Amino acid sequence: MKSILVIIVFLMAASSVHAARFEELDKPPEGAHKGQMLLGAFATIGVPYGTIINAENNYIRNSTYTFLSNLITKKIMLQHLFFSYGIFYEYMPVDYLGIKVKGRRSSVVQRSQFGSEYQNWTKMLYSDFSFFLGPAVHFTSRRAWDISLTPLVGYALGRYTATPIAAQLIYSYDIPTEFQYFYFYTARRKKRTNNIVVGAELNISMFFTGGFLLSFGCDWNMNMLKFNSKFYISNIQNFSWFFQNKNNSNMHSVCFMLSAGYAFSN
Repeated sequence: MKSILVIIVFLMAASSVHAARFEELDKPPEGAHKGQMLLGAFATIGVPYGTIINAENNYIRNSTYTFLSNLITKKIMLQHLFFSYGIFYEYMPVDYLGIKVKGRRSSVVQRSQFGSEYQNWTKMLYSDFSFFLGPAVHFTSRRAWDISLTPLVGYALGRYTATPIAAQLIYSYDIPTEFQYFYFYTARRKKRTNNIVVGAELNISMFFTGGFLLSFGCDWNMNMLKFNSKFYISNIQNFSWFFQNKNNSNMHSVCFMLSAGYAFSN
């Protein structure tokens, strides 16, 4: 299914680029205007937040881990980071307005914070593959620079793995792997969560001779997570339950975004 969606996006972009007037690539940059097509790639890095992230932090609160090499016990603290990368394509049927589609691979990682002098663990918390569609509003026409605002709506094929650091440090830090306390996890931590995503991009773009395009800006997204079943996970150190009696949550992310690509006209 994922491969089919990727192929469709590339075919749409390729069919439009085929009609582009490549002889214009050596002309001075014209910026955003009617008939222009933008094709490129992007990457983002930022911070996730929301009730599900709060649940991860609350679950580990007041828990400790003992480093067996020196018998030092430290309080467990978490850090969450959001990463994504993908491709985009935009066509402008009129001045100041475009139609943008993009495919994105996203991930949220959870990391322990014991300090640089101690070992830290990094685990995957959430990952998805998503597609977006939305109108791109441009604030300039035929200039070498541009500011654009793009509200987006999409759909994500996601997977969530609850409490990955706790599973590593609380239940198995002093017990051989084959004897880990898996019975405290009375339900699977890994759950599929295909979900609707809404978001927005704010970009500052620069157009260069030869059709090269460079953009930077910020990106906000909200994943409407809905799990196929509830979590039943307990922390034996603080006697807390993870996300008790709930199976849905909104997860937000705010990111810095960098994009690069080419601008063509038809």
